[in-house]
Amino acid sequence: MSKSHLLKYLLISPNLPVGGFCYSEGLESYLNNKDLKDSNSVKELIISELKIGQIRLDAKLLLDFFDIFNELNQGKNLKSNLHKLLSLDKWILSSKDSVEIREQQTQMSKSLFDLNKEFGYEYPYKKHKKNSWPLAWSWACYCFEITKLEMVENFFYSWSANQLSAALRIIPVGSTKAQLIQRDLLAIISKVSKEIMDKEIDDIYFGNVGLAMAQQNHNDLYTKLFRN
Repeated sequence: MSKSHLLKYLLISPNLPVGGFCYSEGLESYLNNKDLKDSNSVKELIISELKIGQIRLDAKLLLDFFDIFNELNQGKNLKSNLHKLLSLDKWILSSKDSVEIREQQTQMSKSLFDLNKEFGYEYPYKKHKKNSWPLAWSWACYCFEITKLEMVENFFYSWSANQLSAALRIIPVGSTKAQLIQRDLLAIISKVSKEIMDKEIDDIYFGNVGLAMAQQNHNDLYTKLFRN
């Protein structure tokens, strides 16, 4: 198995050791408000986020980071590319609507950088301790020569797999039904990924306010299974 296939399968697994299984990203808040009842409501929520959610912006940034890494590796425009890399990384973190989501991003990012280092690819451009999840994901894909389209598709697939993993633990979905949902999402993930590939960053819109509010409200739940 090639190194790109090895990391590709590792990245899309919910068992990727970066702590993603610890978070529900708002699902638990939806459950508390009785807006999450069955497998259909979980599927609709994931599809809505793929079509109009902020994860679309994260996916677009993957491509920008990837291109910057390529130019840096070729020794092109070192100073300006490093500045752009840092600015985009800070921007994507500041675009998150809650402290909890920003902390999730930086925790998972650090864990993926550490994992990538174990594979022999230490991140060389780290100027501060907190980086975004898309930056770490893009760096891993760049190092293991995963194509840009596969990088975006795997990013969406991994996120949806983590959402389904969280749903399995809080509502009666069942593993078989979760797998069927994941299968049904493949066509949507492929379509959205190709759309992202063809768009400029200024053309990426998102408006899933409900999920952002659910993520913020998670901190105030009286009982919870997942981390803030």
